[in-house]
Amino acid sequence: MPNTLKINSILYVEDEKNIQEELSKFLKMFCNNLYLADDGVQGLSLYKKYNPDLIISDIKMPFMNGIDMAYKIREINEAASIIFTTAFSDSDFFQKAIELQVDGYIIKPIDLGLLENKILNIIKNNQIKIDLEKKEQMLIQQSKLASMGEMIGNISHQWKQPLSVISTHASNIKFDHELEQLDKDNLMNPINDILNQVQYLSKTIDNFRVFFKPYNTTSTFNIKKFLDKCIDLVKSSFDENTIEAIQDIDYKIDSLGDPNQLTQALINILNNAKDALKNAENIHKKLVFIISVKENDKKQVVISIKDNAGGIPENIIKKVFEPYFTTKGETGTGLGLYISHTIITKNLKGTIEVINEEFEYENHLYKGANFIIKIPLSEE
Repeated sequence: MPNTLKINSILYVEDEKNIQEELSKFLKMFCNNLYLADDGVQGLSLYKKYNPDLIISDIKMPFMNGIDMAYKIREINEAASIIFTTAFSDSDFFQKAIELQVDGYIIKPIDLGLLENKILNIIKNNQIKIDLEKKEQMLIQQSKLASMGEMIGNISHQWKQPLSVISTHASNIKFDHELEQLDKDNLMNPINDILNQVQYLSKTIDNFRVFFKPYNTTSTFNIKKFLDKCIDLVKSSFDENTIEAIQDIDYKIDSLGDPNQLTQALINILNNAKDALKNAENIHKKLVFIISVKENDKKQVVISIKDNAGGIPENIIKKVFEPYFTTKGETGTGLGLYISHTIITKNLKGTIEVINEEFEYENHLYKGANFIIKIPLSEE
């Protein structure tokens, strides 16, 4: 009965040609593309070129053995699926295979039934991972769409004042013209002010346009300019709730990643701080601190977003990144911080944690939640 479960590609590495030819016929049932190599050097080269879904390899081969090849593949992709097939039974090789946490180890002569079971299990597990990734991306998009309504509200708030200034100047110019009192000063001063307001509106819409861009735009970006844009996106909602954003951002730091995805992650955290401060009582000032530092030893950028809303209750602080966990009742989705965690840890290869912290600012003692994000530093 033909196999119906398939993956896109398999890399098969075997130095004995007769075994390679015989097993190739069997492996073609499980993939759309089968790549063949005679040793570890060829296998590693084919892996780098085609990035196959599964590697099946002999161990004892000339030029580079299967174990050494597998170590180099895991340096490229630590989640690579690997099955060893070998007549070699040295305990040292078994130990290295265990350390690599390979997906299977089959002694020659190969039991095709056993190999089939291992391949099908890998195919099923890969499909589960793909389905989970699709669901996570759908949740991220869902969260982004939910944020758009608030972002559009922020646009309207931020545009009210400059539009009012432009309207006032335009009315005064028209009035002075009708009274024939429009001299050079009466014309140029308001026009210069109108041009400044238009530039502000243009900058604002550019910031929001970046937020709405599609993902997968990995690039090097300046942390100071990036965080300034994030703060601009929430400025009107911060102002509306009398929240002051205090920045201590190194303008020389560059990061590597997708700034659009990171924007969504940080906006969720900033909005979370805003919501906490809205409900906070007996606070001298409502404050959010945005700080960036560089960790040279680990080649990471550290971004700290800290509020003074009193902190997160200790009995729930470990749950805040769980999906659908919320303390906001019907107004919360429980997805914001979960999405931030997913974006930073999976998509941007970084880390995020939250701690409660006591600190002093302008002779006042405060306590609040501190979200600490670490993302890759640009190698440039």
